[in-house]
Amino acid sequence: MIRLEVPWPDVPELVAVYDVECAGRWDHDFYLALAERLDADTVVDVGCGTGVFCVDLARRGHRAIGTDPAAAVLDVARRRDGGDQVEWVRGGPEDLPDESADLVVMMGHVAQYFLTDDDWDELLRSCHRALRPGGHLTFETRMPTIDWAARWSRAASEATLPHPDGGTFTSWVEMVECDPVGDGIVDIHEGHTVLPDGRHLVVRETLRFRSEHEIRDTLTAAGFDVADTWGDWDGRPFSPGCDELIVLARRV
Repeated sequence: MIRLEVPWPDVPELVAVYDVECAGRWDHDFYLALAERLDADTVVDVGCGTGVFCVDLARRGHRAIGTDPAAAVLDVARRRDGGDQVEWVRGGPEDLPDESADLVVMMGHVAQYFLTDDDWDELLRSCHRALRPGGHLTFETRMPTIDWAARWSRAASEATLPHPDGGTFTSWVEMVECDPVGDGIVDIHEGHTVLPDGRHLVVRETLRFRSEHEIRDTLTAAGFDVADTWGDWDGRPFSPGCDELIVLARRV
């Protein structure tokens, strides 16, 4: 077993299987439809990863900008078919020009990687500054009221999938620690990946699950109005007991 105390984008073997593990289209399709409904010209994907969503945006006629601090995933994004239609930025929304975007998207639970109040507040301020007046920010976050320890166990999450280079790999996630912070929780979990050659990689991650109340208050403080919320990718309204809080906020 190889235990890695680094973010997954710094591990080429994990970048190689990322698109296989994240093949579901429900969040991509939701945000693509939202960009269309908002008639957003310039769309920024914060934490764009390997670039699937940005390429989809560009192919639908949007000006797509993908930002990510990880060079390894941006290399994959640039080489992707259609990657030459996207502007790739190594960094985050703080590296974008003022009032340059109509819509900022943070998908893949990117919002949960900002652990401290200061980092979260600075992220929201950077998104606000990058948006044109009346522009929108949208993202999703998992609700702290759900029993994630039960869901993030080997028994509940293990899957064996085809490896892009042949053979199969097996992956699962296990919660290690969960502590209350504010109205939410901070979770430490480990992602396990067993590669076709038998190597067992373990990456530890820490995420913050903020409550609906915390999300609304921090958005207001950063200069946003909450325009809409949903509780799932099928567009149902958010209500207590939903796994996800999907937010659309408007810059005021």
